[in-house]
Amino acid sequence: MPHAPHAPTPFRHALAAAFLSLLLPIAAFAQPSPRRAPQPTSQPATTQPAAQPDSRALTPPAAAPALRVVVTIPPLRGIVEPLLPDASTVRVLMPPGRSEHGYEFTPRDLAEVARADLVVFVGLGLEPRVEQAVRRDPRPTREDISFADAVGIMADDHSLHHHGPDGECVQGATDPHLWLDPALVAKLVPEVASRIRASLDRRGVLTPALRDDLAQRERSLLARIQAVDDSWRIRLAPFQGRAIVTHHNAFPRPAERYGLRVAAVIRGFENAEPTPGKLAEVVEAIRRERVRAIFAEPQYSRATADRIARAAGVRVARLDPLGDGDWFAMMGANLDTLTANLGER
Repeated sequence: MPHAPHAPTPFRHALAAAFLSLLLPIAAFAQPSPRRAPQPTSQPATTQPAAQPDSRALTPPAAAPALRVVVTIPPLRGIVEPLLPDASTVRVLMPPGRSEHGYEFTPRDLAEVARADLVVFVGLGLEPRVEQAVRRDPRPTREDISFADAVGIMADDHSLHHHGPDGECVQGATDPHLWLDPALVAKLVPEVASRIRASLDRRGVLTPALRDDLAQRERSLLARIQAVDDSWRIRLAPFQGRAIVTHHNAFPRPAERYGLRVAAVIRGFENAEPTPGKLAEVVEAIRRERVRAIFAEPQYSRATADRIARAAGVRVARLDPLGDGDWFAMMGANLDTLTANLGER
């Protein structure tokens, strides 16, 4: 007879309950969890501060120790330029090859004067437009130097008047060729050096080192000028008392300083052609004074000098009162010309 199924016992019920209790957490763990939207943070995002410029870039650079200089005629460049700090510029208003007498300075020239840190001119009426410009419009940022004023020579100084072969004064003819006398050039240098220092000091760039450099430049320039003076004195000593004839009266001061005599000049008035009577006087002076040569100048045509030389039987040489901006080269070449042409015919 078949057996009836067994009734569940309490032990089996307990075992089943325990098994289920183990399965439920595993099933719950296997269910995917819902995605949660990212929640905004309660603190603002941090930002990097903007890059600050280098403080050195905000500081303006110190002004360069350089000057803008204007001079009226070429030889003044050779006197002023050696005194200037590096990187300075020198503008010569009158181009080489032109005569200093009657040269017309242009509005552009005067504009250069207005912009300059330092202006050097001769004075004595040689450059009237420039002189008037600086007198009428003085500027606190510009140094203006008159060569004549710097060396203490006034326009009515009798020592600067042109003189004839017998020493007579030619009225109204004041000699402005101061740069041809080394002694006067040496007197100009300290004044120019002082004004350069003043200009740099006003700009706040005159350091002790720069001051020492400028002082050395001044000493060196004065030594070179003294060497020129010594050379002229020594080399012209054998020709003391010799007479010369020049194209225009540019050389009375060096002639007087070094023992020569100006017997005659071809152009009594710089901007006028000599008359036939004047030419005859020059020929007569050459023969009377036993002149060895006529000294023409590159700023004028030498045709008249050649004609006089043929009539008088002398040679023609060249003296240049202006040069091309190198004062030392100009003075050296003129000395060579004199010593080569003051001897016997």
